[in-house]
Parts: sequence; C-alpha cells; structure tokens
Amino acid sequence: MKRKYWILIIGAALMLLVVGTYRLWNVADPANTCARCHEVAPSHATWLGSAHAEVSCIECHGTALSCGFRSLKEKTGMVFTHFKGNTRSDNICLTETQILEISDRCAACHRSEYAGWLASGHAVNYTEIFMDAEHNASEKPYWDCFRCHGMFYEGNIHTLMNLDGKPHEWKIIDRKQELRPAIPCLSCHQIHAENPVSRRFVSTTTARIPVERNPKTALYVRADKTHLRSDLLVKVQMMDGEREVSGAGDPNTLLCMQCHAPNFVRQVGSQDDRTPIGVHEGISCTTCHQPHSGNTRASCDQCHPAMSNCGIDVKNMNTTYKDRRSPNDIHRIDCKSCHTNKK
Repeated sequence: MKRKYWILIIGAALMLLVVGTYRLWNVADPANTCARCHEVAPSHATWLGSAHAEVSCIECHGTALSCGFRSLKEKTGMVFTHFKGNTRSDNICLTETQILEISDRCAACHRSEYAGWLASGHAVNYTEIFMDAEHNASEKPYWDCFRCHGMFYEGNIHTLMNLDGKPHEWKIIDRKQELRPAIPCLSCHQIHAENPVSRRFVSTTTARIPVERNPKTALYVRADKTHLRSDLLVKVQMMDGEREVSGAGDPNTLLCMQCHAPNFVRQVGSQDDRTPIGVHEGISCTTCHQPHSGNTRASCDQCHPAMSNCGIDVKNMNTTYKDRRSPNDIHRIDCKSCHTNKK
C-alpha cells in the first residue's frame, strides 16, 4: 500500500515538474530557449529590432500544445530534425497551415486591418481564383499563378487541380485548399521586419526627432521562400504607347505592381495593370485605395472637396475600370474626358 502511495506522489511530482518546466520554457526569454538553436537565432535577432519586440513568441507562433496533437507533432519533429546531426538548415519555412494560423493571430491585435482585408478582393479563396470560369476560358491555370495567388501553397498546379479536358471540366482535387485564403496577411507583410517601435510623443522644448522607419510592407517571393522589403523592389518602366509614364515609386505602389502587373512590353492598362495616366498620372495606389480594404469611396473628397474648379461632381461619374463602357476610367481619365473644346 505504501509503495503505491509513494508511486502516486512521485508520479504527481514528476507531472508538476513537467508542467512547470513547460510553462517556464514558454515565458522565458527566447534568447535562453528557442534562440539558442542556430536555426532560430537569425529570426530572434530581427524580432528584437522589430515593432513586435514586445510581443512574445508564443502569441504568434503558439506553443507545442496550441493545436493539440498536430502542433505537438510539429514541435517534436523540429527537435528531432535539429538533433539528427545529418540535417542542417538555417532557412526555416513555415507551412501554409502555420501561415494561416499566424494570420488568424494577427487579427487579434490588428482588428481594423483584418476587417478591411476581409472586405477586400485580397480575401479571395482558392476556389474563387482557380475555378473562375470566365478567366479559365481565356487562360489556363499554370505554375506562375502561385506567384500572386497561393504564395504559400506547398504543391504545384497539378497537385492542386485536374486540368484534363475542357475548361468547364477542370476542378480542384486538393479539397483542403478550396476555401483557404489565397492572399493571406504574410503575402504583403513580414512579421520579423526590422522596424523600431513607435513611441508616444511627449512635448518638450526640443524639436521632435523623426524615427527612421522601414516600410511596413514586404513581398513574399515564392521562388526564394523569403520576404523582400517593398522599398527594395525595382520600379518598372511603364509605357503608354511609345511615351514613358511618370509612375509613382513609393514602396506600396512598387508592391502593388508586383501582382497588378502589365504585359511583357510594360504597357499601362494591359493584363492586370492599374497604373494611372491622365490627370492622375504619378500618384500612389494608396492615395485612392485604403491599404487593406482597397476601398476608394472617400478618396475623391481628399483632392476634390468642393468641386469649385469646374462644378462637376466626380462621385456621380462612371469612373470604374471594371466597366469597359466607362467613359471616365479613373486610371485613364484626363481633362478631355469631361471637357471638350468649344469654338
């Protein structure tokens, strides 16, 4: 009887020790835990200089038990791989499932941004992209589609879809992908991006010193499985016929143009390009489009509050690019679209 009693006590003590060690590991300074592994150290170093430096690792990445047996299996596999000895890689890449879990955690803090994304075209899922009958009739899905739609998908176009037969016979065979978002948060944002934390301004006798900040956006390059800061993207030379267009070169516009791209001769308005010409030539995408929702409803009032210059209310004009009959496509509108010379 005493033996069973002591076994229970020792078992309970060991359980408490395991639970206590696990909890301590999760709240401890990552420099003394995860970051001691060479694979994690670079990410930890970048995180220390980022705006998320005050957010603990587990708030974004979760713990070994966050998703039950699956996350426990993932974390155990990481430890096993680390200690195998014959495999060494400093380039850790999250799976698409992990990316989507992190995106859900982003929403916990960035609620307004997440709500805007949900209301935008960027919240589109795989079915809406790859089963678009009108688009499929003009262009067959192929590997480069994933450059913008499905950046984190781990397969290829043939593991995603069956493309045998006519376009109306094509279907998604990887069923778990059907309702997954094709353009999640990390398509345009890098969590560990180096950026100082913004501090609350306190008025003093000295002038305010601006904080040097990097852009908040970065393009995920599927081919290299890494992010590239949007201000480091190359500005594309755009043409309107034979005339070179004076396009915006701000980081957000450079990012937008990676997916809203022109044809191979870089003609404005071709393919998915939205480069403005006419009276709006040279302005940034975010001058009119709200960054996350893409909403443009309030943008006209920013530059045309009273319409005192000509008395025309642009908000009542057909300015959409979606309507091929639109006489005033907002990306191509010029003075002559509204005003004709009168003799």
